[in-house]
Amino acid sequence: MKTRSEKTQAAIRREIIEFLNATSGSVDQSPGPSSCGIRHRNALVLATCAGSRARATVLEFFNEGMTLYVFGEPGGKIANIKRNPQVSAVVYEQPLDHGALQKSLQLFGRAELITARGNPRLFWSKIRKWHMEAVGRKIMSPLFQKKNLSGAEAERFVKRGLESLSVIKIIPEHVILKQWNPDFSMQRYEWKIKAS
Repeated sequence: MKTRSEKTQAAIRREIIEFLNATSGSVDQSPGPSSCGIRHRNALVLATCAGSRARATVLEFFNEGMTLYVFGEPGGKIANIKRNPQVSAVVYEQPLDHGALQKSLQLFGRAELITARGNPRLFWSKIRKWHMEAVGRKIMSPLFQKKNLSGAEAERFVKRGLESLSVIKIIPEHVILKQWNPDFSMQRYEWKIKAS
């Protein structure tokens, strides 16, 4: 029987996916008046770099297996990814509880930008999958009231707002999973993509 430090790459991959499934954002199936439509769990810190300038951004994330998806507004992180698609990300369980097993994940990989203009079919499929149109409506509702927008005008506004986003697809190449135990011991597992 393998000890915890001798896990196979397949077993480590399964644990990483279980962790991501438990920590990523998901659609709120029963949104109340104070819900934006997303069930928030843990955030991701995304690090990008271009030239000699690094940038770290805290973001909501979603996953499909080990592949991560982030909805990014135009700005520094998008500009950095266009220049350098190599990224790093960290996800860690919150709140910190020394009385329970805690996990964290550090990921190194490649980012791709999916846009409404560049790949509309894939872009809108991700928007629909995570109900971003409903989220956009909820988040923009104060602006609609302020501008006195309703119906088709409000829907056009939401669509334009969503089209300004990029879906950042993060494909992992190397992942480090750490498990902190209540006795303060720690196991560290690494998964790496197989070289082709």
